[in-house]
Amino acid sequence: MIILILFLCAGTVWAQEKRFAGIPSDNVIRNYMTEAKTYAALYSGKAETPYEKRYVNHPYFETNTYIPGTLCYNRVVYKDVLMRFDLFRNELTVYLPGRSYNIVLNNEKFNYAVLNGSTIVLSDSKKKSEEKFLVLLQNGIYPVVRKYNIKTTEDLSDRTIIKYLFRIQKQYAIYINGIPCDVKNKNAILKLFPDRRKELNEFAKQQKLNFKDQIEQSIIDLVNHYENLTNP
Repeated sequence: MIILILFLCAGTVWAQEKRFAGIPSDNVIRNYMTEAKTYAALYSGKAETPYEKRYVNHPYFETNTYIPGTLCYNRVVYKDVLMRFDLFRNELTVYLPGRSYNIVLNNEKFNYAVLNGSTIVLSDSKKKSEEKFLVLLQNGIYPVVRKYNIKTTEDLSDRTIIKYLFRIQKQYAIYINGIPCDVKNKNAILKLFPDRRKELNEFAKQQKLNFKDQIEQSIIDLVNHYENLTNP
């Protein structure tokens, strides 16, 4: 069952986070340091293990630099936390000013995060190995999420040295009665909602939904339309 984040931190307003490129500014770091005493709960955890330099790319959400975002951890909201999500190891790491290492937080205490305007949640699975960070795209009756399938392969572009590559594949799912259902195209969605198949198919044609080049928005639009049809 997907985490229901709305009731965890009542009254909290999710703001769109500003997009930062590269290393965080000095002002951002100074603000984080002045609030560090009140953020002591984020300082407990194991130290992050760096990846070998033989990897030619990174497995982090959007960027490998630490950027500020809003974090709800153990039902407490923290603003302007410098963090990044490792989608391969399934780890959330926070930046520690003045330290030579960074801290990996406990996923069991993670509620949600807003980073670069994206709401990130954790899938709920009885098997810890199956828990993954998800991007919550639409939090309606039938939540829509983006998930990531990441594998490592050998990079064959340079024969003189052995290097490795993270291959990242975006996937999508719709939660129905707390169960995630993977969807790849329009037909997969229509099979999930057979009671309104005709209306959904007509809507997709009228709106010219593009499940090849704009699959993310097309899934959201079709699910929203189904919710409007069944819950006016």
